[in-house]
Amino acid sequence: MNPNQKKIDYDDIGLKCGIEIHQQLKTSRKLFCRCPAVLTTKDPDLIVQRNFRPVLGEMGVFDEAMLLEFKKRMNVLYQVYNDINCTYELDDTPPFECDPEAIEIALLLAKSLNMTIVDEFKVCRKNYLDGSVPAGFQRTMIIAMDGYYELSNGKKIGIEILCLEEDSARRISQEGKNITFRLDRLGIPLVEIATAPDIHDPLEAMEAASRLGLLLRATGKVRRGLGVTRQDINVSIKGGERIEIKGVQKLEYMPDLVRFEAIRQIKLLELKKEMDKRGITRKIVDSISSKGDDVTKLVKVEEKPNFFKNALKSGKHLYGTRIPKMGGLLGMELQPNHRFGTELSDRVKILVGLNGIIHSDEDLGGTYKITRDEQEKIVDALHVGEKDAYILLLCTEEEAARSFQFIKERVEMALHGVPPETRKALEDGTTQFLRGLHGGSRLYPDTDSRSIPIGADLVEAIEVPPVPWEITKELSRKHDLDEQRVQQMILDGFLSLFQDIIKDINIAPSLVLNTLLDTITALRRDGFLIDDIPDERFIELFSIIASGDASKEAIDEILMESSKKPEEPVKVIIKTLHITSMKRDELKQIIANIIIENQDLIKEKGDRAFSPLMGSVMKEARGKIDGKIVAEELRKALASNK
Repeated sequence: MNPNQKKIDYDDIGLKCGIEIHQQLKTSRKLFCRCPAVLTTKDPDLIVQRNFRPVLGEMGVFDEAMLLEFKKRMNVLYQVYNDINCTYELDDTPPFECDPEAIEIALLLAKSLNMTIVDEFKVCRKNYLDGSVPAGFQRTMIIAMDGYYELSNGKKIGIEILCLEEDSARRISQEGKNITFRLDRLGIPLVEIATAPDIHDPLEAMEAASRLGLLLRATGKVRRGLGVTRQDINVSIKGGERIEIKGVQKLEYMPDLVRFEAIRQIKLLELKKEMDKRGITRKIVDSISSKGDDVTKLVKVEEKPNFFKNALKSGKHLYGTRIPKMGGLLGMELQPNHRFGTELSDRVKILVGLNGIIHSDEDLGGTYKITRDEQEKIVDALHVGEKDAYILLLCTEEEAARSFQFIKERVEMALHGVPPETRKALEDGTTQFLRGLHGGSRLYPDTDSRSIPIGADLVEAIEVPPVPWEITKELSRKHDLDEQRVQQMILDGFLSLFQDIIKDINIAPSLVLNTLLDTITALRRDGFLIDDIPDERFIELFSIIASGDASKEAIDEILMESSKKPEEPVKVIIKTLHITSMKRDELKQIIANIIIENQDLIKEKGDRAFSPLMGSVMKEARGKIDGKIVAEELRKALASNK
């Protein structure tokens, strides 16, 4: 059955979901040093290389996910900037005092989520070996626990924990065994918020994530723009395991991600039953060769696809190994276009760096041009029985040994059903293996940081804003705006800016809303760095438009230029672009001249001449006067010309 068509009783399978949100805070400095909390695109001042190895956790054991990262054997390069980074970020200096502004914002968010705030913050180290933190660990502290918020139907979603921590470095590129990170983002304060597994339906997961995001953005104290919010979702079913799905880019992806993960776990449990039925045991899995056999000479290289020929010409060989009693199971579909063989392939891609695997449940003749005769020779060489499967790899001998070991480990995991993993969210709703699921063995106290006592007076002085759904209703009613668009504006992080603009400037709220939603989205999509423009520039822009010194038609052009020079006053940008306001008398003269020049067109087309004439007028008036005024005056002039 196609997983995309399967209907599921989520209560029957015991679906549980929890959401994790990592949200950057709007602070001027970083969490544990005084460097500015800004991003850059310029060339680095220096590059530092590091290699990592696992360390024992507080309980005296290694975290399994860290060991997997270590086995990747990556070289990590860091782009460093003299004006954005310091020796703290390179792990050469102990942490500075924790940013007080970040603490106050974290407390505000905790109060907004009805949480119990701890009276003393303990700084801890959380180990990371993926290279995203030069120290090999991230500093984090628990701020509050045991909160909740409500969905539209009144259901309460529990909040288990809120932590204040420093953001990781930005991954810029990966070439072979070299991975490059940029240190501008490293250390920017963020909160990590984890809900309880109170979500039991894919659509409910989307609403829960949306409402949590609204609550954070409505405070006006978190950053907006690309990359400032990262959403993960944890999914499990009865008999399965918790799977952490990382990097949910859009809310609308969430229902499919939850649904397809539920299906994946159902199918993995079915796979376990089938393996039990076939008598596949740990002993049988242990018999899988971790080295494999070289079967290169059994295939005719010149008849193979280019990628196959190029791999062999580069010095790689074709290695194979038998997978006992697994015939037909490597092709078992777990998600749309995602089979158990794909699970094995993903591990090899991530942990070894190969492009993937070739297995006997695929169309070897059609895809790889491995003939029937060649397949029979491979089967004989690998001693593959009628009920067995086999896997082929194009790689070096060392890569084959590592890859087959990871494949063997994953087949063994299948004996137990669903392995706990961290998986990457893909746009089609499916997921891809990233690493094993981190455990508690990577968290321990930071010996370089003092505890931070939190006084009751500080907590009580923090005022919590109204819930965003009430703000949405009020703004929609007061300014005759669509509720969904107002809610999207809050979700995009523009509430406080919108309120600041309409509070003191006599301008149509609908124009402000359309600019913040539509214009900014379009310009961002076109590659303009709109998120670099400070709020005060938007306020200045709308003040100028309200005064008549520039037309609303010039907004796009002004914002484009402002994104290149975000600190430049809007008045200066308007002068640079030679944007001037146009009075009605000047407009009327332009229209009169164009009508005189186009008498033949007007006689020929009559009222239909309006559109081409409007285009001609706007060539001279665009950005200088409201288009509605242009249309109004042109119609008057055409009427009097008859």
